[in-house]
Amino acid sequence: MTPVIEPRIDPTLARYREDYPILATSTYMNSNSMGAMPSGARDALTRYADAWEQQGVEAWHEWTRFVTEVGDMVAKFFGGAPGHTTLNQNVAFFQASVASCFDWSKPRNKVVIESLMFPNVIYVWDRYRDLGAQLHLVPSDDGMTVPTERMLEAIDETTAIVSISHAVYVSGALHDVKAICERAHEVGALVMLDVYQTAGVLPFDVMELGVDLVVGGSHKWLCAGPGTAFLWTRPGLEDQLKPRLTGWMGHAEPFAFEPAPIRYAQGPWHFMGGTPSIPAYYVAHAAYQNLLEVGLERIRAHNLGLCQMIIDRAQAAGLQVHSPLDAKWRTGFVAVEFSNSEQVSAQLIEERYKHDWRPGCGLRLGPHFYNTQEEVHRMMDRIVELATP
Repeated sequence: MTPVIEPRIDPTLARYREDYPILATSTYMNSNSMGAMPSGARDALTRYADAWEQQGVEAWHEWTRFVTEVGDMVAKFFGGAPGHTTLNQNVAFFQASVASCFDWSKPRNKVVIESLMFPNVIYVWDRYRDLGAQLHLVPSDDGMTVPTERMLEAIDETTAIVSISHAVYVSGALHDVKAICERAHEVGALVMLDVYQTAGVLPFDVMELGVDLVVGGSHKWLCAGPGTAFLWTRPGLEDQLKPRLTGWMGHAEPFAFEPAPIRYAQGPWHFMGGTPSIPAYYVAHAAYQNLLEVGLERIRAHNLGLCQMIIDRAQAAGLQVHSPLDAKWRTGFVAVEFSNSEQVSAQLIEERYKHDWRPGCGLRLGPHFYNTQEEVHRMMDRIVELATP
């Protein structure tokens, strides 16, 4: 369950709208898929280019420090202790890197994942079946939620790791992460939490939840575009995990160019692979600043107010809300489904009503701190006009 925050639409947040150019030419409620680009992204890329142009290869001295700085910056969005966040290009790499730490020939070889997990993650873990991993996909009855009791029952003494999403990507439904962590730790298993659908719009503290590993990326609510994913590890845990999927930047002294075997780096570089995507991290650094300035509780309250408007309008029109109605169990978007939703989605995109559509889900509408009541009403007016209940 998330902290109790009352919905409160905050008109003063409109002052940030000028920082996101696309808002001037579209009704943008697709931050659950890809956040609006901040105008500071261009300046950030210029700073990267200046460092490369002026320093050449010596820029690496600046860039390596910068990677650690950005890692600590993103950890503020989920309460992660500083000095334990690795950056890379995508979550699939980090899932595979963690999976590569285990000996799947041993009796503790079970991986518990909810069946509604984003397929990207399941693809990764499925390939480890060839090495002996036993993949247990916990089923859903409604295509929207996975019962907590069912998750807890699936975790037993043969479980090595539980890899779950904080919020289900087709509905926004939140898992009871604390209960899942407690059960996993009872039997000696780890928990890796994917926060892609919650970081930047939902306040939570992974230290309080008891999570062992956190993965996520920055191109949704964090508004940082593609190329910046992160892995946070609980303090003291990285030394117990030796990833087989690694690279020269995961070495204790990468510029020593030592022969194999690798000596793993300590701290946030432990799970690093090959050469990192430095330009993306410059963009991320710029993108995080507005969100940290506004604060997650303020963002959450504004989002809840706008999402309730979407729910009210959809229900009044007889459309299905494919998301939990109780805000305590929902992240920052609302899924609205109806019989011709895919066709309506294409028409909305043509008219620059930005959102996304998913099969079995319908329209996903994700208002962020830079959206207004007027935008929600304008978008819902058009959806209701086009929809066939």
